[in-house]
Amino acid sequence: MIFAMTVDTEADDQWDFGAPLRTENVHYWHAFQDTCDAYDVKPTYLITSEIVADQAARDLLSTWVGQGKAEVGAHLHAWTTPPFLDEPGYRENDPAHSYLSELPTDLIRAKLEHLTLEIESAFGARPTSFRSGRFGFDQRCAEVLAELGYIVDSSVTPLTEWSAHRGLPEGNGGPDFRSHEAAPFHIAGTGQPGLLEIPLTIVTTYAPLRQSPQLLHAYQSFPIRPLRNRILKHWLHPQPIHLRPTPEFSVWDLGAAWNESRRMDGGAAVMMVHSSELMPNGSPFRRTEQSIRELHEELAAFFDYARATGARPLTLTEAARELMSARQMPVRAL
Repeated sequence: MIFAMTVDTEADDQWDFGAPLRTENVHYWHAFQDTCDAYDVKPTYLITSEIVADQAARDLLSTWVGQGKAEVGAHLHAWTTPPFLDEPGYRENDPAHSYLSELPTDLIRAKLEHLTLEIESAFGARPTSFRSGRFGFDQRCAEVLAELGYIVDSSVTPLTEWSAHRGLPEGNGGPDFRSHEAAPFHIAGTGQPGLLEIPLTIVTTYAPLRQSPQLLHAYQSFPIRPLRNRILKHWLHPQPIHLRPTPEFSVWDLGAAWNESRRMDGGAAVMMVHSSELMPNGSPFRRTEQSIRELHEELAAFFDYARATGARPLTLTEAARELMSARQMPVRAL
């Protein structure tokens, strides 16, 4: 079973919309990479325009890629990737963090072309892996990525929809991925061999919830969620489980998600973390030095468990190439 560790590599605390763009989190990557190295995990750093512009980030990533320890892919934030328009929601570092999937097609193409060329210029090779900021991804994005030579995307968040999270001031919010499962697939309409989608690993580990979307929705809703979290948290776990090392998910949860991925036999599981989560006070999830130590302990414990149960760590592009050569991938629409 393939395991891909991915990092949405971006400016500090991008949950603080419109705050000045800073990249101090770059100085906290060493400890994360060391943890990955200890378990032969090769992370895929999916990088934004502001990271490409940071010399320290370029130096670190060039070194790790040159040593065969990591991959550099692309991560597009519509509010930090040129070109921009002088309209609300389209300006540089606009307080409305628009989804790429909300933009006109010509602007989607222009931003993807710009970021791809930025990365190629900085690292001497075109990126072949991608994740859209805020998971704003649709068919148009997929088709442009395929035309630009990308092999794999990892923007789909199974069992999840983002329409309640606003982007453009007058927009409809983010995409709806509730009909998707965590198994990889070729995206229909992206040519041959096509763009491979390896979704983030988001799974339900309770069989009744897998069998009934209505029951899963009820499990996630109020007032059941506060009851579960406050009274029954030792018996009932969050559902669905995201393969993300945030305080919401324990090492037990991460292991359960990994085991469910193995049961599904899709061939790959994808974990993600934001680069800003590696820095104290760089995200809403990790505000203290102690919380960062706990993050590394959780990662180490999960890596150890996954390796012991058959994980083969690969970068996103390595994972895509192996999957496409080893099995007939299903084709489905977004």
